[in-house]
Amino acid sequence: MIWLLAALLMLDNSAEIQLPASPCPGWTSDKQRRVLPSDIFDYMNGAGELYLGYSFKKLYVREYNKKGQPSLLCELYELPSSADAYGLFSQDRTGEPIDIGQEAIYASGLLLAWHGRYFLRILADRETPESKLCSIKLARLVMKLCGPPGEKPSALEWLPKRGLDEKSVKYFHTHSCLNYFHFLSTQNILRLSTSTEAVMGKYITDKGKSLVLVVGYPNENDARSAWNQFCSSYIPGGTTLGRYALDVLEDKTWVGIARVRNRLLIVLESPSKQECMTLLERLVVYNSKKGEAGNDK
Repeated sequence: MIWLLAALLMLDNSAEIQLPASPCPGWTSDKQRRVLPSDIFDYMNGAGELYLGYSFKKLYVREYNKKGQPSLLCELYELPSSADAYGLFSQDRTGEPIDIGQEAIYASGLLLAWHGRYFLRILADRETPESKLCSIKLARLVMKLCGPPGEKPSALEWLPKRGLDEKSVKYFHTHSCLNYFHFLSTQNILRLSTSTEAVMGKYITDKGKSLVLVVGYPNENDARSAWNQFCSSYIPGGTTLGRYALDVLEDKTWVGIARVRNRLLIVLESPSKQECMTLLERLVVYNSKKGEAGNDK
């Protein structure tokens, strides 16, 4: 029985997804390609760091063509977890919501979707009504190949809901991903890695906008070390007020940081000291209660 289970697991891990060869009338495709992490920079340039940051396992690629229509590039990424698939989807959620997979959006020839452990990207080199219809049909066919649905990252619960722009929320792990979404520093001053989890989102009040970043570390010692490096590198002249550290930057926006257990709570680009402190205090109270929905006040 154990041997049979192991064999089934090996079979499952080696299974290859075959993207549809001809999803729409008149459309043809080239041969499917498979890209592994070691080959990602041969396939794409700098953007490869983003996908490596989510530890993608395989990338299936196929291009579709029809005379008189733009080409469609279909990329299906297999991730270690549904949380990572959601994380890649969270890179850009501006667009028209489409009922495909667990979530999907479409805008100007680009379709993004996620389902289970898979993230889908379909790009037209220009948009036509027919290319849009074919992209949507192709996406529906591909999502049916992606197995059961998965869970969103539990780290999303670290962000209080009130005032949060839901479409701005990003989930990621690494320094390269952070800088892709919001440039912080050329150095990894928060000590991010594939072992950390991070969520980031914009908060809007009548006082203006602030950016919140919450990072979870494997243990409290790692969180303390990251706190020390962030404060010494990013806000060396900052003021420490109890469990908080704050500073104003050259552009007159405020930065604040606090720690709750193994999490760092960071406010960036806040319009005033009071707004920064108020948001930090909310984050501390919320995360002290484990970020449970309904604890936001």
